[in-house]
Amino acid sequence: MTTTAEAPAVQYKVNQNVKPSSLEGLSEKLLDQHWKLYEGYVANSNLLSAAIQEASKSGAEMNQPRWAELERRFGFEYNGMVLHEYYFAGMKKGAKEPPASSPFASAVSSNHGGFENWKKQFMEIGKMRGVGWTIAYFDPLIKRLVNVWVSDHEAGHIAGFVPIVVMDCWEHAYILDYGAGGRAEYVKTYFRNINWEVVEERFESANHNETISRIKA
Repeated sequence: MTTTAEAPAVQYKVNQNVKPSSLEGLSEKLLDQHWKLYEGYVANSNLLSAAIQEASKSGAEMNQPRWAELERRFGFEYNGMVLHEYYFAGMKKGAKEPPASSPFASAVSSNHGGFENWKKQFMEIGKMRGVGWTIAYFDPLIKRLVNVWVSDHEAGHIAGFVPIVVMDCWEHAYILDYGAGGRAEYVKTYFRNINWEVVEERFESANHNETISRIKA
């Protein structure tokens, strides 16, 4: 009988290189609190990964309620970690909107009838009631950029699509600075802090079927 070595549980790490600072309109206190939430998603992804591996190793039936909920929760925590990395890595103080001739701006103009049309739609989706994310995805099959709402962290993602612009729309992203009703002002602030160089890199990588690093700021 062939024996195999036991695979270690996956251990994700907090990626300090994507931590933003000195952003326009977002206080350091808010950013620090938001970062702590991200650290929590990393920690819980590790805990759940280890628990699921132990359950599988013990021969547990993963369709049973006790274990099935671990799997459901893992999707929430893991996506919370991943989306925050896209979000934080995609922000930078003082970044200017891309010229109309840039690959990303040209693509959204072609797909949406103009950069401003794309931006307006993205911002309006971001103002929708509920907690979640607004994401500009790239469809690699037809080479098209689409704006999508994702509820919580995991409900609404389109399989195979690539995140390019990722905006956190949970209250914790803005409530400390803008109050409970400040979503609209936060959305404007987010656009003043988008790192368009990172956006262009993500788009170019996706357009050429290359792997995107969500932790490259």
